[in-house]
Parts: sequence; C-alpha cells; structure tokens
Amino acid sequence: MSKSTRTATLLLLLAFALGAIAGIGGVALYRRPAGMGHSPGPSGYLSRLSKDLDLTPTQRDSVGAILKHYEPRMDSVWQNFRPTFETLRAELRSDINAQLTPDQQRRYAELLERQDARRRNKDSSNATR
Repeated sequence: MSKSTRTATLLLLLAFALGAIAGIGGVALYRRPAGMGHSPGPSGYLSRLSKDLDLTPTQRDSVGAILKHYEPRMDSVWQNFRPTFETLRAELRSDINAQLTPDQQRRYAELLERQDARRRNKDSSNATR
C-alpha cells in the first residue's frame, strides 16, 4: 500500500472513529453535570430549540417542563457513561498515535492539547452559568 493510500485510509478511519465518538457522546448532549460542560444544559437546549423551531411561549413552557422532568435521568445516564467514554477516547487516541511518525505524533499531541483546552474553556464557561 502506498504512503498516500495509507494516509487516506488512516484519515477515513479517523473520521469514522471521531464520528462514532460524537454519536456516542450525543447521549450526553442534552445535559452534563456542572463542570463537565460541552453542553449548555437544559436552559441552553431550550433556548436552541426555541430559536431553531420558532417555539411559541406556550410550547417553550411545555418543552421546558419536559426537559426539567427528564434532567435527573439524563444526568444519571451521563454519570454512568462518562468513564466508558473517557476510556474509549484514550484508547482511540493511543491507537491513532501508534500509526504516526514521531513528527506526526508531536503534531497530533499539539492538536489534542488545543482540543482539550477548548473543551476546558467551554467547561469553565458553562460551569459559571
């Protein structure tokens, strides 16, 4: 297999893996416990639905009550799921890193640090709301 074919295959696998992780992470999209961020929580989700769907005030109140009703269960799911997600992400990163040259490994580490820094910044801004 040529280098360009291997690179294309690796990029395709990376895109697939990241898509799978994003899909799995969608379970927690609605709400994460304070400090875990990535999601604006029920009020942010309600605001987004209101804007994207042009909810009437009555609909907004009803959807808000539904979100409040499900919030404890959603939090519980995320608390149970988070360790599995973190382990999977670490394994994925390690497997990708093993396929890279030393220079690519350095650049990949820098990329991951930027992504993690953005995530930490989102976490801290969401935690203060």
